[in-house]
Amino acid sequence: MATCPKGHESTTADYCDQCGAPMPGTSTPAPPAAVAPPAVAPAAPPADPVAGTPCPVCNTPRTGRFCEEDGYDFLLAPPVTAASPSTSPTGVAVPAAGRETAAGPPSSATPAALVVVVGTDRGYFDAVLGMGGEDAGALTFPRFAAERRFPLVGQQLLIGRSSRSRGIHPDIDLSGPPEDPGVSHTHALLVLQPDGWAVVDLGSSNGTYLNDPHSAPVPPETPVPIAAGDRVFVGAWTCLSIRPA
Repeated sequence: MATCPKGHESTTADYCDQCGAPMPGTSTPAPPAAVAPPAVAPAAPPADPVAGTPCPVCNTPRTGRFCEEDGYDFLLAPPVTAASPSTSPTGVAVPAAGRETAAGPPSSATPAALVVVVGTDRGYFDAVLGMGGEDAGALTFPRFAAERRFPLVGQQLLIGRSSRSRGIHPDIDLSGPPEDPGVSHTHALLVLQPDGWAVVDLGSSNGTYLNDPHSAPVPPETPVPIAAGDRVFVGAWTCLSIRPA
């Protein structure tokens, strides 16, 4: 028999069977620990509304700007049809009914006939070297490059370098020779607007410069007016001079 702190004799060893007091050497149990609420998994981010968009030509899910199968340009997004096609800058058929929409508004007045003269420019090349880009040390100014002329006709002309695998066939193809490695495959557009022509940089890797190669490049995806006498610089040494036809 054990005696509790109050002097009662108890037959139990933990609590007095008369008064219920804890017996000597018995610890009071700790209160139960608080139970943490179950963790809630964070909500999944909303799906990217652009990634996975099917190509209107072949239904391949979009993974970037160009379709991996046929080179369709999701940024320019020309309409697609199998009837009475013409060719867009990406090689995608454009319906006759949608050509005006895809190319921009018609001009309210007949602009003066212009031509694009493509050549090289040593001053621009030196400015590129002065920028000290990653590949600047490997560039060599071409010793000879014949001038090429492209009439400014239609609603828009794509400036770039052709790519058969991506279905890119620029109207002003700068593939060479000599090929300027600084020109993107879809570098810029010359677009006819109601008040004349404009140049639009298509997010090119090395930018597009107007008249002064030491100035800041033109802002991407923004039409910048051009006229006879202007010079557009692209790549490492290429100059496109806008001249009267």
